[in-house]
Amino acid sequence: MAALLAVVLGAVCTGCGAKQAPESSEGGGHRILVGFSMATLKEDRWLRDRDIFSAKAKQEGLDVIVSNANNDAAMQREQVQDMIRKKIDVLVIAPQDRDDAAACVQEAKKAGIPVIAYDRLVRNANADVYVSFDTVKVGELQAGSLVKAVPEGGYLLINGSKDDNNTSMSHDGCMSVLNGPIQAGKIRIVAETWVEDWRREGAYSFVSDQLRQHPDQIKAIIAGNDSLAWGAIDALSEAKLAKKVLVVGEDADLAACQRIVDGTQHLTVYKPIEKLVDQAVKTCKLLADGEKLSYSRTISDGTYNVPFLMIDVVGVTKGNIDETVIRDGFHLREDVYRTPEVSSK
Repeated sequence: MAALLAVVLGAVCTGCGAKQAPESSEGGGHRILVGFSMATLKEDRWLRDRDIFSAKAKQEGLDVIVSNANNDAAMQREQVQDMIRKKIDVLVIAPQDRDDAAACVQEAKKAGIPVIAYDRLVRNANADVYVSFDTVKVGELQAGSLVKAVPEGGYLLINGSKDDNNTSMSHDGCMSVLNGPIQAGKIRIVAETWVEDWRREGAYSFVSDQLRQHPDQIKAIIAGNDSLAWGAIDALSEAKLAKKVLVVGEDADLAACQRIVDGTQHLTVYKPIEKLVDQAVKTCKLLADGEKLSYSRTISDGTYNVPFLMIDVVGVTKGNIDETVIRDGFHLREDVYRTPEVSSK
């Protein structure tokens, strides 16, 4: 992966407005131009998506324009319109707002540009394909690990933004596991929230408030991603409850993996971004060339059944971190353990 990330793509733009023209192909022939519209770059994982996608696309002979909407749906639409004017061949969109982004999809398709919904589904838009992880399984892994470790007691649920369709999908997976213990009276949801724009400070404030209101009732916390888990753990640390209240997240951010080996975070869910990018880039080439997609499942976007190319996910704990994120090269061992001499064995 280190070699892949080292590839620099001159066509990338990560700012809000400025764009740079893509490089031309040798010999003057047409090269596929992909517009990668990203909702945000605030979390570590989205920086990885950008860098790996750009490098992989260049290796495959594609040019890429990348835009970052900074969690602003209106800005994302303006950026997509600009990409359409630049005559992109394929639009890849990770939507800021699952509903508002339908306008982006419709404008692209009206211009004859195929659309890939990347990682996040666009509602009621009929994108050509949805390339993402098994997000329902994310919630199942999170809840399953906690039910096993904390079979009784009070839980907090910190969901991500309601504008992100992944939030409802992982929540469905989570509740499919928790409903049984809840009905049996073993687990109780003390409180639940949805955090706008996945802001870490929102998770911190929520957990701080709940610890004041229910100081002895909270035994476990399910966070929508590792940034929200970080905010929750900060609040627990202030209350001297870190390592006593178990917290799970997702994305396998480096800081989260460090917290796992330190014992302050119980689990994260590893989503192999390189596999997601490989599938997305491959699909870009197929769509640009007008070839037929091969798929075995679909997902409803609320109106249409959209082809769904699903990537599997893995739960990561202290017990298997060496065999997952480190073995895959997602993070370097010395970075996770913060010293090359320390071993998990």
